[in-house]
Amino acid sequence: MFKAWRSPAFRVQALAVLVAAFAMTAMLILRDTVDQRFNQRTAVALGADLILEGTRFPEPEQRQLLAEAEGTRHTESVTFSSVLINDETFLLASIRAVSAGFPLYGEIRISDGRFTDPYAVNHGPEPGHVWIAGTGLDRLGLQTGEFITLGERSLLIDKVIVQEPDQQAGFYSMNPRALIHLDDLPDTGVLGEGSRYRHSLLVAADDAPRQRLEDRLTPGLRPDQELETLANTELRSRGPVEQLFLWSQLAVMLVVLLCAAAIYLTSNHRARHQQTLCAVMKTVGARQTTIVRRLLGGDALALLIPTLIGIGLASALGIYLIALMGGGMAFPVSAPLLGLIGPVLLWLGFAAPTLWAHLGLPATTLLQQRDSQPGRQRWTLLIALLTPIPIAALMSGSLASLWPLLLLTFAIAVGLPLLLWPLMSLLDRASGRMPLAARLALRRLSRRKATTLPLLAALVVSLAVLSMSIQTGRQLLSDWRSTLPENAPNYFVINLFDQDLAPFNDWLAQHNSDSRPLYPVVRARLTAINGEPVREAVTKEEDRGDRALNRDLSLTEADALPDSNVMLEGRWIERPGEVTVESELAESLGLKLGDQLTFTGAATPIEAEIVGLREVDWESFAPNFYFMFSPGTLDAQSRTWITSFYLPPEKSKALGSLVQQFPQISLLDVNAILATLEEIVAQASRAAFFVGLLLMLAALLVLAAALLASADQMRKDNHLLVVIGARQNLLRRTAALQALFLIGGAALLANLIHVAALFPLGQKLFDGELPLSLWLLLPWGVAGLLVLTARLAPPLRPAARGGKA
Repeated sequence: MFKAWRSPAFRVQALAVLVAAFAMTAMLILRDTVDQRFNQRTAVALGADLILEGTRFPEPEQRQLLAEAEGTRHTESVTFSSVLINDETFLLASIRAVSAGFPLYGEIRISDGRFTDPYAVNHGPEPGHVWIAGTGLDRLGLQTGEFITLGERSLLIDKVIVQEPDQQAGFYSMNPRALIHLDDLPDTGVLGEGSRYRHSLLVAADDAPRQRLEDRLTPGLRPDQELETLANTELRSRGPVEQLFLWSQLAVMLVVLLCAAAIYLTSNHRARHQQTLCAVMKTVGARQTTIVRRLLGGDALALLIPTLIGIGLASALGIYLIALMGGGMAFPVSAPLLGLIGPVLLWLGFAAPTLWAHLGLPATTLLQQRDSQPGRQRWTLLIALLTPIPIAALMSGSLASLWPLLLLTFAIAVGLPLLLWPLMSLLDRASGRMPLAARLALRRLSRRKATTLPLLAALVVSLAVLSMSIQTGRQLLSDWRSTLPENAPNYFVINLFDQDLAPFNDWLAQHNSDSRPLYPVVRARLTAINGEPVREAVTKEEDRGDRALNRDLSLTEADALPDSNVMLEGRWIERPGEVTVESELAESLGLKLGDQLTFTGAATPIEAEIVGLREVDWESFAPNFYFMFSPGTLDAQSRTWITSFYLPPEKSKALGSLVQQFPQISLLDVNAILATLEEIVAQASRAAFFVGLLLMLAALLVLAAALLASADQMRKDNHLLVVIGARQNLLRRTAALQALFLIGGAALLANLIHVAALFPLGQKLFDGELPLSLWLLLPWGVAGLLVLTARLAPPLRPAARGGKA
């Protein structure tokens, strides 16, 4: 087994297997770990693994199914809007009545008083008690220990709600929240025939019992009921996270393919290295099984060492990652096992067929150092082309992710060499007028496209990813900060009331703060388009924009177009009863100019005609809205106010007085958001840089494999040059120029890809400016080191007659 390590071709294969095992195992561990974390967070945000929701209480048969389900825990809640009363003070609140066992996941953070320290509990209020959010106490003028009236029931205010585990309130959710026990609900008398409420049966269960319960409940669902689970919830739509995984899988797939290319290119060299031993064994009468076990089995056993090393390094990295994330996640034991399958598939698909084809040759053919027949070479190539499919399936974990991954991999691995083919042909024709050394170097590359094109593509991709990963991490966020206008708002204020506006403006003036316009906020739901119920109207448009139909929207009115908005169609609002719509939402819902919209909120319905479509810059750090109405349209509605302002960092201590003066407001610190984004970008940058290094290492392995594969031919070329009188200096210059043309061309093409990627980024984020940096020179630095190494290395000398490759 250890004799195999004497072969340089085997050492390249071993290093390629190690890199592939590490990359694949690390990707699988990362995928499983993030999935665990995401499932945990989703279960907490959802409040359960399965929820049976409806506008009425569930049927007795459904409760019976739940009672008979083994391996489950359940609770229930009823959510509705009602009025809390304190003498002559009324407060519209979001009430939630919960049974014993709530919450199934997470904890409720409460406090004993309005401004006392919060703590976590894993249960809801006792019967006869109510927990109210702090803003509700402020508006009612009450404190804990006092009584409040809900319908016909008087309840003791016991605790202050700080946070609920499954609270999914939107950014502009204004109604204070209150929590009561479900047993108190009948006594209040607030829910009667025709009352609007939402009932939820929440179930905690593992995958198997959850699926069984889902299958039993689904046939009996009423039209008003729906089942929401971890698998189908909208919270599961990870958007950018799924894209990040796709691109991470693509990067790892490219690393694996480069390692596969290195293994494939060295397989012939390794086979020729074993030809003499194979011929001797055939001559002395050894059986084919003995030869296969001795040669193929020896290589396979020896490659287990680098495979296990790669898996061990990736597992150590995964354990460290789980420790950083916390939360009691289990190490995904299946990931190292699947990581072992990947290198095995690589060797079986890219090395074993070539070795097997040589072992099947007659002893005389082996002794004459001849390659296998063309027919056998074709089927070994076919096996190599099919091998990436199971590897991609292994990494993606689902058919939905498999095809995008395969298409992207094919586009880069096959499309890039095809695009480079005309370039190589052009250089071949242009080399006739060049000096001898340059002409020889170019023709060595252009006349051997089967080796040059994959190698050039590998170097281009790795150099481009390496330079872009470094630049984006170090420059993107700083450039983004620089594009923000001077004194851009760094604080948002939400939940201001009409009576707060004058004193709030006085506070801003007192602290010399630069404020932005105040916008009223009304919560309402789009219910009709052109007099037709919205569900029927949008269904005709293939049910686009579904998410906008299932939640309350934030409406506002303004007398001027915000700086962060641009009119695309129509005009700005001028008269009451007119509205402008954000263009992407309008497209998703099939809205157009002249359509009549109806919104239903807490007060009278809102009706308006669409007179304009706006493009919104959501990254402007200013309040932005989907629907903006003309002044006066929302006067009859219950509303609060939102605005933003700039406060210099040295005056941040003054925010304490703002919160004390207006205890009901929500203050959003943009500086904290930027700091979080900076940390995320830094972590993503380090990960991308690490992947770039893996790509660069894999590309260098391909380069080393290509040099080994072409060593015999280069020796023959050098021998011919020596025969016709060439000197050592010409051989050195030809080798150096060959490396310069190959690696320098890769650096140039990597620069072009880098700039091409930055151009749309500059158009989108940097006002059309190209975010160039010195990191564009990184590919040339790597290229220079490789060319210098080639220049200092001695040229391959002509092989002695009868010598081994």
